[in-house]
Amino acid sequence: MLGIDDFAIKKGHTYNTGIHDLRGETMLDQLSGRKLDALRAYAEQPPEFLTLNPKAVVMDLAQTYHTWISECFPRAIRIADRFHVHGYVNESVQAVRKSVQSTLSPRAKGILKSHHRLLNPPADSLPNKSQIQLEQLLAFSPLLREVWEWKESFSQWYDYSPNFHVAKLGFTRWCQQGEGIEHEAVQIALKTMRNWEEEIVNYHHCRWTNATVE
Repeated sequence: MLGIDDFAIKKGHTYNTGIHDLRGETMLDQLSGRKLDALRAYAEQPPEFLTLNPKAVVMDLAQTYHTWISECFPRAIRIADRFHVHGYVNESVQAVRKSVQSTLSPRAKGILKSHHRLLNPPADSLPNKSQIQLEQLLAFSPLLREVWEWKESFSQWYDYSPNFHVAKLGFTRWCQQGEGIEHEAVQIALKTMRNWEEEIVNYHHCRWTNATVE
């Protein structure tokens, strides 16, 4: 099980790529850069890399990494990292929150803004006090509640799909749920999800993430 991710040498300017053994929780190697020509050049130099023959490789949604891994290990399962994927859904929730926030009274606007982070984690992971505050936020807007419930459904899909086949059906249903939410940010997120459906659902082949890499 390999994990591939970039990390900043100088944030916003220079990035390197780390290659990680997820089972052993170790960095195997790092290479300069994250562009495709640098990745291809690396694969041509040390023969040990191409002999790894991983069952699966976990990455974010950077097309460059997926192209490179498909060239180096065409039989490996490519998995879109769960936490990166979930970030796109959380971003759409926060985009809806901001649009709702602009329509509220000053007091309600302040409450929603100061507690907006409560919208991101799964509700059952929050302490009781935070759950009460969350319910107050959701009461401000039916649209906000709808997109939050859609986000919660995604967490449940990740946690409770028992196998790949069921997960694939559940992903389709989740996308259909999102289609009914009339907000541009949700539709943009859905387009990304559909474009990466195979890599997202592939998580349910072996349920690995890049948490160790992060």
